[in-house]
Amino acid sequence: MASLEQDRITLDEARKYLQHVVRTHVTAEHDLRQDLRFRYGAPPCKIERQITSGMTEAWDILAEQGIGATISDQVEQELIAAGRSRAEVAMLRLILDGHYRPMLQGHIGADRRAAEFEKVTGRRINGDREAIQLLELFIEGKRAANAVVTTPPARALASDVMDRFDPVQGTFPQDAEQPESPRSPDPVAASAVTDVQPHDTPIVVQEILPDEPDSSDLDPSITAVIERMIQFKKHADDGLEEKTARQYRAFGTLLQRVTGKTDVRSLLQADFVKLRSVLLQLPKSFGKSPSDHTLPIESVLAKAEGLPKEKVGLAVGTVNRYVDHASALISAAKSEGFELHPRLDPGLLRRKEKGRARDKKRTFTREELETFFRHRYWSDPEPGPWLPPLAARRRSGLYWVPLIAAYSGLRREEIAGIGVDYVREEGGITYFDVITTTDRRIKNSSSRRKVPLHDDLIHLGLMEFVRDARKAGYVRLFPDLKEPASNIMGRRVGRKVEKFVKDIWGSEGTGLSLQSARHYVQHVLDLDKEVPAKVARDIMGHEGQDVHDSVYGDHSPLPALKAAIDRLPSLSGVLTLPR
Repeated sequence: MASLEQDRITLDEARKYLQHVVRTHVTAEHDLRQDLRFRYGAPPCKIERQITSGMTEAWDILAEQGIGATISDQVEQELIAAGRSRAEVAMLRLILDGHYRPMLQGHIGADRRAAEFEKVTGRRINGDREAIQLLELFIEGKRAANAVVTTPPARALASDVMDRFDPVQGTFPQDAEQPESPRSPDPVAASAVTDVQPHDTPIVVQEILPDEPDSSDLDPSITAVIERMIQFKKHADDGLEEKTARQYRAFGTLLQRVTGKTDVRSLLQADFVKLRSVLLQLPKSFGKSPSDHTLPIESVLAKAEGLPKEKVGLAVGTVNRYVDHASALISAAKSEGFELHPRLDPGLLRRKEKGRARDKKRTFTREELETFFRHRYWSDPEPGPWLPPLAARRRSGLYWVPLIAAYSGLRREEIAGIGVDYVREEGGITYFDVITTTDRRIKNSSSRRKVPLHDDLIHLGLMEFVRDARKAGYVRLFPDLKEPASNIMGRRVGRKVEKFVKDIWGSEGTGLSLQSARHYVQHVLDLDKEVPAKVARDIMGHEGQDVHDSVYGDHSPLPALKAAIDRLPSLSGVLTLPR
């Protein structure tokens, strides 16, 4: 600890970070066990023991030998000679070499540890030495947490009950004292009906108070219910975007500010009616000023009264999103066993939106897209006061992301967060492999797909860019787009595109954005009679039109996807090709 303080990670910081590692350990290890059990395909009871033993030993090995430790053939023979089975050694190798070491060695893992350290301590890691110390703390924290044997709650309760059981008499201690009364169906009943033993000795039954909590082991606060809901959704099959998690938390904070209530059991339908009313009176800019988060709601509403009518009231879609969050909160609370008002149904407060969802965002026309790429950022080979040389621009994510969007229909986050190793080749076809990674999740299960590169992207030199990124040891293809203060991918390039649109069209460009390029690809594919609807859906990452399409349909083969992608109109005539 003294050496830690000398190297700037203080004792207090080390403790806070270790607490964070231990706190998050149980959930992460549970997910890994499920993953390994699914991949390995052995009987659960047998593989569970192998996984538990393998994880414990893997952390011991890493702590003792460092992150370069591996299960070589020699080590395997030594373990087998010591009595280990080949299956146990294979599991240990899978855990150590396939999961733990890649997580510890990569830049992504280091970035994540640094971000977690900053979150719990309030300061950033400073230099390589502190990064190494943080890695050591992480490994030792995992090792210590994994060494603790955790007992499932039901098993612990069963053990506690059996400790009280008298096998000779066949009774429990309360049989001779006072039996537990069945709970009254009426939560406000003053007491329960008493039973009488055969000897007519009355039993005194403990009074059930009206405010007895529904779930004694769970915190009933709105904030706590939302946090448990977020954790559950994060570990569901489709996961949960961090953006959505932040929206849930912001909703919970605003609900408590508006109603003055913190206990989910105290909520009434009138509270959500009040929340909706406040949302319709807030300034449209609510949330952008730091004071919006600290001023009393009454003060915010008073300021809104002095604003023009067009600047007051959140959009219908935003209001409905808050209503959906309210429904999710109530559903989560009910699933946890809390007794809520029987007529509580926030979903009834949704407002009908005018217009179709597809009409909310403008779609680039072919002519508009050509005009956009005639912007000097892509077309002018000469540098300017704010414009780097074209060669430098071609090494940036800002240059490539809009082009890839216009030639693939990929989402902004899917492009900006693509890893170098996820530009792949199969059967002579180069494609983007869109899957969930450690630093970027996909929107839903249909979003997992392969999208071939359009020939124009290859002619423009994208593959040379990819090869240079691999030689440089990059993890992400576009590391320049990473924002230290946010995990959101591509927000920087999104803002730049909006600026370029404004430069070109002024107010007439309202509604055009990077997302408009994705809509353009969708529009072109939908109208092309040579492109089957299923192939278009598989390129865009959309759900099938019915259960049969969604559940039973296989992914379209790469050649069919490539043929469809190459039918997108070429924009090369307006782009400056590399020399």
